[in-house]
Amino acid sequence: MRDNDISINKLRDMIVTVDGPAGSGKSTTAQALSERLGLTYLDTGAMYRAVTWKVLQSGIDPDDREAVTNIAEETSLEIDISDSAPVLFVDGVPTGSEIRGPEVSEAVSPVSRHPGVRRAMIRFQRKAGNRGGIVAEGRDTGSTVFPFAHVKIYLVADMEARTKRRVKQLKQMGITQTEDEIRHNLAIRDEIDSGREYSPLVRPVGAFVVDTSGITIEDQVTIVEEIIRRESSRLGDLYEPKGRKNPYKRGRSAYFSIVQMMIKFFARLLFGLRIYGSETLRFSESFFFASNHISWYDSTLVGSTLERETWFVAKKELFTNRFLSWLLRKQHAIPIDRKGFNRSTIKAIDNAFKRGDSVLMFPEGTRSKTGRLKDFKPGIGMLAYRSGKTIVPAYISGSNALKDCFLRRRRLEVRIGRAIRIPDGCESDDRKRDYAVLSSMIHEAMKMLEDETYA
Repeated sequence: MRDNDISINKLRDMIVTVDGPAGSGKSTTAQALSERLGLTYLDTGAMYRAVTWKVLQSGIDPDDREAVTNIAEETSLEIDISDSAPVLFVDGVPTGSEIRGPEVSEAVSPVSRHPGVRRAMIRFQRKAGNRGGIVAEGRDTGSTVFPFAHVKIYLVADMEARTKRRVKQLKQMGITQTEDEIRHNLAIRDEIDSGREYSPLVRPVGAFVVDTSGITIEDQVTIVEEIIRRESSRLGDLYEPKGRKNPYKRGRSAYFSIVQMMIKFFARLLFGLRIYGSETLRFSESFFFASNHISWYDSTLVGSTLERETWFVAKKELFTNRFLSWLLRKQHAIPIDRKGFNRSTIKAIDNAFKRGDSVLMFPEGTRSKTGRLKDFKPGIGMLAYRSGKTIVPAYISGSNALKDCFLRRRRLEVRIGRAIRIPDGCESDDRKRDYAVLSSMIHEAMKMLEDETYA
């Protein structure tokens, strides 16, 4: 995996997402931004429209989940970015206004709500944008496709403004619809997009919200451009290139640093430990790490790769034995009640961050018997959000079969994912919702690392 954080100070390497409901100005804003900043425009909505058009051409009912999913998985999508305006090819044929017609507009939400369709499109979108240097627009680009985007934008607008924009857009393409028809279509799409089972329309945590109702296109593009340039500068200031001392790297105490280095050395020597994605850690800041859990050794092995003085959260049952409790605390363990957080746990986490340290959690709560990522326990979103720290996903494999790793029949790997940031100035109007959304974003980021591991 190539980590674009290593060149975050260069705008051309950024991943920017622009999400929002239909008619909020996403496409126009994203296209203008891509031109101003020299980035590639990634229209994820066009991909769903292209699949929808193909479904309609095939005479398939948009509600037929299996048949529609098969179409999505079999469809070949390619983007030609050689020209100033990227062109989407469907099965080798360039798309045009046919995917913008009213029939496609009415069917695109029913088609795109099928989980299999969304998974197929998300795989393609990540492949197209994984190298960075893109402005991606859609409804889930910041929450699901690129939860680690350097800048997330969420556009909103009232229904009247959205309706008038869509009327104007369709007229430019030679398509005529009444305002009532368009207003009804937008309302139906909002309901379906926000209520779908997988990857619904939500405001990504850490997104900058811009209300475009009463402003011109020029103004809204300027507002978003200023946000992007400001964030690029801020992240550039945090970045510590290779060879320059990072005050947060390693640990405050010589004891912890030495133990961490020794564990990593012997893990490499004895078990062939491989570490991917360390470029993410080249920032002068504390991190909130979240990792999968498959072995008793995970906290030790993952912790040795994180280049920070890191505290890890462990279930309180491990602290009942006095000697084991002393040993765990010596290794920076924080007890937690999996049935509910108590003040002492939250205080210990807060104190770790105040000292400039980092914290590692295992959101699954218990070890996975299959070795694959499980659902998260409640609370990871809340703790990550309230920490105010940059969230870094990690994924370990092979720690549940160290004998095989020793014999080199299996690889011991730790993958460090791209950072999920919640910039200052991103206000929440519904903390409970944001906790759930952030938990989902972290899960999605860790699932990407799992997919890379077993690809």
